Amino acid sequence: MVDPITVLIALSALNLLASAALALWIRRELEESVEELDRTLALAIKATMDQVLENGLGGFEPINPIQAAFAQLIQSYASGKMGALDIQQVARNDDGTFQKSIEDFE
Repeated sequence: MVDPITVLIALSALNLLASAALALWIRRELEESVEELDRTLALAIKATMDQVLENGLGGFEPINPIQAAFAQLIQSYASGKMGALDIQQVARNDDGTFQKSIEDFE
């Protein structure tokens, strides 16, 4: 009769071997998948770059003059308003508290 401890040790060893084999298989599959993804992306990038170099950057819609005018208006309004802010710095006491009370601001 076989000792139960011996069976347990043998099953543990087989489990360890199976886990190692599975880890090696997963690693090989992962490496192959990453290489295939790299090849596919390289081909897609190359095809895109070839198309851009051959056809230029065509295919884009030209800038709408009305949208450009609104963008310029907003930009000029924003740059004009930036300098128009009236900011007053409130002095602090030596202990870091403000010299004016909150009621003075309301």
